[in-house]
Amino acid sequence: MIAQLSEIERLLAQLSQKSTQYDLKSKIPSLAHRPIFDDKLFKNQSPRLYDYVSESYRLLEEIRSLISHKSATSLLQYQCNKLVDQCQAISKALASQQQRNASYQHEKATRKTVAIKKQQQTGSFAWIAGNIISNSVELYQELSKHHGYQQKLELKINQLDQQLSLCPINKKLPLQKDILKQHKRLGQCRKAIYFIEQKIELLEHGKLRKKS
Repeated sequence: MIAQLSEIERLLAQLSQKSTQYDLKSKIPSLAHRPIFDDKLFKNQSPRLYDYVSESYRLLEEIRSLISHKSATSLLQYQCNKLVDQCQAISKALASQQQRNASYQHEKATRKTVAIKKQQQTGSFAWIAGNIISNSVELYQELSKHHGYQQKLELKINQLDQQLSLCPINKKLPLQKDILKQHKRLGQCRKAIYFIEQKIELLEHGKLRKKS
């Protein structure tokens, strides 16, 4: 077990360096202040990956202390399993960062392209003028509601990702399908937020006629 702990310590040293870069390269605004993992695996509820690596270091030292005090084997095994799960979760977060950032940039570019096309076709987003709301107060309420939807979807996706990392391989497919479904819903929600923000901007600049 001592040799295994030494191997985990070397892994954590690597994860520590990579997590610093992860925190610097995170480009998704909606995740900037949200915990990366839920509280089932980590006590930490931080948006910084480095903080989770630090928690795993502390758990490693706690395990070594348990060994030196000849604690119960069942407790040792439980803590060791938890440490391995933490390392796997951190590694997965690092591996998926590039994909998440690329997906975010793609969605952002797609929203911009669609908005430009709509603007060219009907002029200044007037295509939604009669379909949603033409009152700035109501628009802000609608925007707040959609931000709430977005947060719930992002939390749901994070929870499903955690379940996926821990579930047996024969049960992964339904979770993967659910994750894909939630990502599609999140993309639609972000598009709605973008168009509502555009309409608010146009209303505030007097480019759309408010309803009487």
